[in-house]
Amino acid sequence: MTDIIYIPTTELVKLLCNNKFVEASLNDGIFNATHFIRFGGRKIFDTGIDSQEISWSINDFVSYYENTFWKIDQIVN
Repeated sequence: MTDIIYIPTTELVKLLCNNKFVEASLNDGIFNATHFIRFGGRKIFDTGIDSQEISWSINDFVSYYENTFWKIDQIVN
């Protein structure tokens, strides 16, 4: 059986900077929610379960999801 590994938001941002698209499940200790996240040079574009895309600066994204851990479901290069 494979262990599920969750990474903190800062590690997710590093992963995004080297890939075009990441599908990740947000886990805040209470619930899980899938996010489709892409990096567009200076902005992070985050589409959550409500299908609404939010454009974040890197610092705002890290600040908002400061204590959040993510399970990486898929990476697209």
